[in-house]
Amino acid sequence: MSMPDIALSTGSACNSGAQEPSYVLKAIGLSHEEANSTLRIGFGRFNTPDEILTATEIFIKAVNKLTIQ
Repeated sequence: MSMPDIALSTGSACNSGAQEPSYVLKAIGLSHEEANSTLRIGFGRFNTPDEILTATEIFIKAVNKLTIQ
């Protein structure tokens, strides 16, 4: 909610709408809890380096807000 300009997902694209964590995350050894705590961030071929830098800065600020509270 604090990052309205960034598109994030809590699940994989192939499992959208599923309640269970991604089978790929489980296959690489993540626990159920770890797999449920991941975020998927996608970049397209038309994203510019400046857009990626801006998204990174916004993401870092949002994470810092969560960890400071």
